[in-house]
Amino acid sequence: MCEVTGFVVGGSWNRDGVILFGQDPGVIARVFANGGTALPVTSLDSSRGEIRHDFPWFLPDGRHFLYLRSSSRPENDGVYVGSLDAKPGDQDRKRLLAAASQAMYVPSLGSVPGYLLFMRDGTLIAQTFDPARLELTGEPVTVAEQLGFYRDYGFFSASANGLLVYRIGGDSGASQLTWFDREGKVVGTLGGRGIYASLAVSSDGKRAAVSRRENSTGKYAIWLYDFARGTSSRFTFGSASAMNPIWSADGSRIFFASDANGRFDLYQKAANGTKDEELLLKSSEAKYPMSVSRDGRFLMYSSEDPKPTSMFHLWVLPIEGDRKPFPFEQSEFRESEGHFSPDGRFVAYRSDESGRFEIYVRTFSPQSGAAQSTTGGKWQISNGGGLRPWWSPDGKELYYLTPDGKVMVLTVSTIPAFQAGAPEFLFQVPPQNRRLPGIHTADGKRFLFPVPADRTAQTPFTVVLNWQAGLKK
Repeated sequence: MCEVTGFVVGGSWNRDGVILFGQDPGVIARVFANGGTALPVTSLDSSRGEIRHDFPWFLPDGRHFLYLRSSSRPENDGVYVGSLDAKPGDQDRKRLLAAASQAMYVPSLGSVPGYLLFMRDGTLIAQTFDPARLELTGEPVTVAEQLGFYRDYGFFSASANGLLVYRIGGDSGASQLTWFDREGKVVGTLGGRGIYASLAVSSDGKRAAVSRRENSTGKYAIWLYDFARGTSSRFTFGSASAMNPIWSADGSRIFFASDANGRFDLYQKAANGTKDEELLLKSSEAKYPMSVSRDGRFLMYSSEDPKPTSMFHLWVLPIEGDRKPFPFEQSEFRESEGHFSPDGRFVAYRSDESGRFEIYVRTFSPQSGAAQSTTGGKWQISNGGGLRPWWSPDGKELYYLTPDGKVMVLTVSTIPAFQAGAPEFLFQVPPQNRRLPGIHTADGKRFLFPVPADRTAQTPFTVVLNWQAGLKK
């Protein structure tokens, strides 16, 4: 057992008991099977626009491995070969093949050579591979077409004894944004189905900003939805991905993260789209906006600490003045999802200081907009796991999700001091994409969640025996 940060994306286990795994966001890390501290094996190269490393797959020697490097620059996207014997910053930067999904090596079986399996534009492809020379050989061969996928994960897998399984089409991670009332009844939908990364509802409850994957590029762009008109319009453009849109309190600006410079930096842009985006904060760490104080003075964001593995902490950026950021919570634990209370005096956030992620509330006391008081109070809100804290517009309620998808609510008071009631169950939401923040409400009466689309229309899995021999015909 070991502590990890972010979402584990792919894993592989060699004969020496070393486990490799990817993290989103983050790099490939290693840990021994009997537990311990996970250590990085790769490092992100900001000069190449790298965003994350995923899906490690050990090769037969148990020292080399395949993995996927995702970049804001298409020419650097693809599958690479790493080594346990190389330092994280010294891994080979020569791309093995251009691909937007995971790759796996299936060893030779009798007279049948070993193949690399990967997916490109929905097509499953096999190509012979020499694991000793770490080189592709022969020509790529189509195995199956129109495979389903979720983000950069193709729906296929193969064993060493000639068994292949895959699924055509079906659920490719698409969701439908759906409105629920306080009893959990569906009261409407927003937009069409799509692959969403993040969303936010404006404080007046009339608009939403949504980060949605563009099928043509695989990158994410922010779109704006107008509830009354039932219209949508694209808000960000270009080849970079834009994530985590956050509305200013007056609805005039949208803050977001973009990887236009190779790492996710903080930007702002007028909500009416009349001006180009403005860079607010650039640094070597990945950063994502979380919340803006109602008075418009402070932007809370989550920032990556790459040591020892991509751990995130909460920071605050003064929007006016010298814009010198300062830490809100920077401990040895992971903190994220910070959300200002409506009166700006408290922050609800998620931390794993207890050994698992729980919801906490802590005093926010900026000193002249340049420092953070750490002497205020702190209260644990959840007990049993929590994520996605969200204040009601009047500050009298605090919502959060349990790990199994229950919406919880508790009454709170911030005057003269913080007080909180016992959490109560509101309703159960359907299984959803855990990477996508779930609670979005402007009035405390309706809640917006992503719901997997067409779950009843999933196609069956296809199993092929001795598939490698079939490629020779």
